[in-house]
Amino acid sequence: MILSVITPTADILGNPQEPNIISNNDSQLLYGETFEVLETHGAYVRGKSTLDGYEGYVERVQLVKEAFPCNAVITAPLTHLFEQPDFKSRPLMPLSFFSRIYASAQREGGFTRTSNGWVFTDHMQEIKALNLSKDLADIALQYYGTPYLFAGRSYLGIDCSGLVQMAVMGLGHPCPPRDTKDQFDTIGIPAARDDLKRNDIVYFNGHVGIMVDETNILNATARFMSVVIEPLSNLETAYKGITSIRRISE
Repeated sequence: MILSVITPTADILGNPQEPNIISNNDSQLLYGETFEVLETHGAYVRGKSTLDGYEGYVERVQLVKEAFPCNAVITAPLTHLFEQPDFKSRPLMPLSFFSRIYASAQREGGFTRTSNGWVFTDHMQEIKALNLSKDLADIALQYYGTPYLFAGRSYLGIDCSGLVQMAVMGLGHPCPPRDTKDQFDTIGIPAARDDLKRNDIVYFNGHVGIMVDETNILNATARFMSVVIEPLSNLETAYKGITSIRRISE
């Protein structure tokens, strides 16, 4: 059974018996993403994300059988789902970058009707006509200043590998793996330390960031609890060297 997320985010838990304890197996789903349910365990269902295959447990109340397929994504860093096509109407929930929605043909007052409310039209694009920046760093820089959140994938909170995953998808590429241990040898092609360029993805032991120029790197880090730009040399010291550098060819 495939269910869709109906909350801004839904946590994928490694251990539903201790939902308040974060584990290394945790991740997050965004509004409109789908989850394949394999088993039901009380208030939780066990399964996997249909996007990146991440497995775990999700609260059942955060999932629903969607009546319409998603045909658009949110392209603003953060926007609101409104009750009516009016900025003064009641906001139902925030929607983060690349949340998936069903966009109908109904337009009114600069808003588009979705299956669960109205979204400002300029804050979304249809998937079949997606046209965002072709610069990986540009997309990732939307998250500059976003709070660091382990296992997060949204503008409300994101971690290092989540930042890379969302930015790569924003380029129009297939969804990469969720964790650094699975990303570091699968995204793009290898690149050399002495040939670093903007948009190169640099991996360390358990960490990753995106170069914004030849010497500075954007990363979501618990050291500052934020998405920051800092010298690459800082990360080389903090994580005891680079393990991999990947470059996405144009």
